[in-house]
Amino acid sequence: MLVLLAHEHSTGDLARRLGVSNATASAHATALRGAGLITTFRAGRAVGHHRTLLGNLLVHRAQHQP
Repeated sequence: MLVLLAHEHSTGDLARRLGVSNATASAHATALRGAGLITTFRAGRAVGHHRTLLGNLLVHRAQHQP
């Protein structure tokens, strides 16, 4: 999920892309938000998510490990 959130995605979109339920995607987003790795915002009826700078750093480091 954190990799996908390089760009904004709604909870429903994340659930579809990851093949999980909306509830599961929401629970994971809550955990990532609690860790300071994503931000969450409301866009009308949808809830959107995007990585924070800390989330970007973590993904970048993980992708460049030997």
